[in-house]
Amino acid sequence: MTEKRIELFIAMSLDGYIADKAGSVAWLEEIEGEGDNGYTTFLDEIDTVVMGHTTYKQLFTLTDTFPYSKKHVYVFSNEKAGTKDEYAAFVNGSVKNWLENTSGKSIWLVGGAQLVKKFLEEQQIDRFIITVAPIILGDGTPLFEKGTKEQLELEEVVKYGQFTQMTYRKKE
Repeated sequence: MTEKRIELFIAMSLDGYIADKAGSVAWLEEIEGEGDNGYTTFLDEIDTVVMGHTTYKQLFTLTDTFPYSKKHVYVFSNEKAGTKDEYAAFVNGSVKNWLENTSGKSIWLVGGAQLVKKFLEEQQIDRFIITVAPIILGDGTPLFEKGTKEQLELEEVVKYGQFTQMTYRKKE
C-alpha cells in the first residue's frame, strides 16, 4: 500500500490566528503578497481535500465557484456525517479510521482549528506549510490550541511579498 501524506497548508497572523474574532479571513486580502504564495503549485500536488464544516461553509462566502471540484473533498461534520452534497462527502469519527477508508494519497488538511487539533491529537499531520501574514490580530481563532505540542523540523522558508512561508515536517 502506498503511504498517505497529510499536509496542513494554511495562513495565519503573526500572533498565530487563522481567523479574526468575527471568524473572518478577509484580513488576508489586505496584505501585499507575491503571486499566489505557492498555492497553485501545492494544489496541483494533492488529490484529496479535507476540512471542517465551518471552513466548508465559509468557502461559499469567499468565491462564486467551488475551488476544489477536481479533487476528492471530505468535510468532517457531526450533523451531516454519512451524507454528500454536489461538492463533498461528509464524515466524522476518528481521523485514523477515515484515512484507512479513503483512497487519497496526497491529502490537504485545509482547516479549521478544531480539525487541525483532531489531526494533531491522532498524530496524522506529516507536513506543516504555514504562511505568516505581517498582521497582529490580537484575538480570534488560534491555529494551535493551548497545550498543543509537536516536535517539527524546518524544511524551507520562502518569502512571498510581505508573507513568509515556513515548511516543517513531523520529526521522526
